[in-house]
Amino acid sequence: MDKLENLRTQFIAIQQKTRAGDIFQSIGEVLSDTLTQVKVQPKTPIQLPENGDDALAKMKAYSQRLDNHRSGDGLDMVSDADLHLAAAQLANPLPKYRDTGAFFFLSDVIQNDLLSDEQMRWLTSYLISDDVLFSHIFEPNNAAIYQRSFSILVLSLLLFKQRTKSAFMAPQQLAIVINQIALYVAIERDTRGFIGTNGWAHAFTHIGNAVAEVLMMPQLLRADKLFLLASMLAGYRELQQPLNMGETERLVEVTMYSANAHPLYHDYILLTLKLWRKDLVTRQPPQNEGRWHQMYNRARFFNAIILRGKDNVPEKIFNYVSETRDFLT
Repeated sequence: MDKLENLRTQFIAIQQKTRAGDIFQSIGEVLSDTLTQVKVQPKTPIQLPENGDDALAKMKAYSQRLDNHRSGDGLDMVSDADLHLAAAQLANPLPKYRDTGAFFFLSDVIQNDLLSDEQMRWLTSYLISDDVLFSHIFEPNNAAIYQRSFSILVLSLLLFKQRTKSAFMAPQQLAIVINQIALYVAIERDTRGFIGTNGWAHAFTHIGNAVAEVLMMPQLLRADKLFLLASMLAGYRELQQPLNMGETERLVEVTMYSANAHPLYHDYILLTLKLWRKDLVTRQPPQNEGRWHQMYNRARFFNAIILRGKDNVPEKIFNYVSETRDFLT
């Protein structure tokens, strides 16, 4: 994890410079220079969760009791042991354990207040831990994507809870969460959506959900929101695998929400789009599959902005994209 720790140190330094106002126009370039260190490493064995059937049986039992509770019966809080068992199943490649199992279960118990504040703090810490959120992230596409992707998805639910109902995280923990998310959204490279019989990975849609929750938190510094937004866009800029299952549309939705929210974000987003256009002029034409995917991902981003319509996109951004998108296709 030395490589990850080095990246984290550099990201925190960039965040501090953003907070201090030392950088603004150059944030994207500085992040891009940092991300050049992200090199693919050889695959290593992945330890997948066990006890899937046992976990599924316990999760189904809670779901049944939740249905009974809606009919008027009482319901006990989730035990620590069962919470840990369910959280581990987010790494399971089989969707009956991961998606309709652990994710549905965790969504239900979070929304229905069946976890204590202490349990939600534990779950948050677990999901943002390096061994979970960054599991095998520097390696070629692998089965650890399910754990990374569904961890960021459940984090979005916890952030929603924090924002709208119960501020269970202290400012210090929330700051760590945002730093980890910023680093993750910048270095994730597995763009797969629906994968064979294993179902959804869809990391970049889930990224959009988590980033949106942070951007909607009114008490956070604008500089920290800007840094998170910049990290998401910097990661997108580097992608050399295609996004073609609705992920770009979700990321554009989040980006345009920011552009409409404050001139600071608007100006940075416009600068970023101009930087992407500049790449095509200053870099060599694509000579390999990855570079072509990179170019067409950007074209999808521009097209998705246009499809949102003039009424939903700030005028300067809409006009720039309208004038430029043909150059990207």
